[in-house]
Amino acid sequence: MLGLIDSFWWLVFPLSWAAISGWNAWLAQKARRDAMDLIQTYVRSGREAPPELLAKLNKA
Repeated sequence: MLGLIDSFWWLVFPLSWAAISGWNAWLAQKARRDAMDLIQTYVRSGREAPPELLAKLNKA
């Protein structure tokens, strides 16, 4: 078992890159979902969403 770890220690780097990329994608999706929820709240109340909020959503 120790020989296997010694042989493939370098796999830590691509695996951590994949985990961090997945985490960042999840955070970006959560931010888009929260922005859409906020826009829906504005629409339900009959008001127009602020342009900054729409710009943030268009940027992503």
